[in-house]
Amino acid sequence: MLKNLTSGTVLLVGALSLTAGWLAGTASSQQEPDAAAGRSRTGPRPLGSPAAVAPHTRQLRERLETQPARVQGGGRNPFVYGARRAPVAAQPSEAPMAAPAVTVVPVPYTPPAPQITLSGIAASQDGGASVLTAIVSDNGALAFVKTGDKLPSGATVIKVEETGIVIMDAAGITQTIRLP
Repeated sequence: MLKNLTSGTVLLVGALSLTAGWLAGTASSQQEPDAAAGRSRTGPRPLGSPAAVAPHTRQLRERLETQPARVQGGGRNPFVYGARRAPVAAQPSEAPMAAPAVTVVPVPYTPPAPQITLSGIAASQDGGASVLTAIVSDNGALAFVKTGDKLPSGATVIKVEETGIVIMDAAGITQTIRLP
């Protein structure tokens, strides 16, 4: 007998069974409000019906309705910050000691000594005489100088020799710089 059932028949029987179960469930839920109030119902309660509220839930609702709303200090909102408090400075236990009197002697400003380095010396012929030209780095500025020329730092070249140069700064101090 089971061999003669087709898939359409099986689907029809399943659909009828589901429909009968659904109808039986809705009929019993319509009769329940008339049933005894003491009997507890299994399954979910329909939304909005006040019937069968748990006793603890009823107590919580009553407490919410009777108590005034509490305003907490900062709450739990992480985006609301309290006012900053001024830091409290530690109070010294003893009177502070007076600082010893120090006399400050003003020192006149002296410009830093020029950093002049000699990189090389070149020789050229001018009217049959040999003219020496020094290649000097003056505080990072490269200069080709001869005797009597001024450097960018303000020093004057006194003499150019084959092994070094002699310069005089603005204060009149002479200095000899040799090739390394």
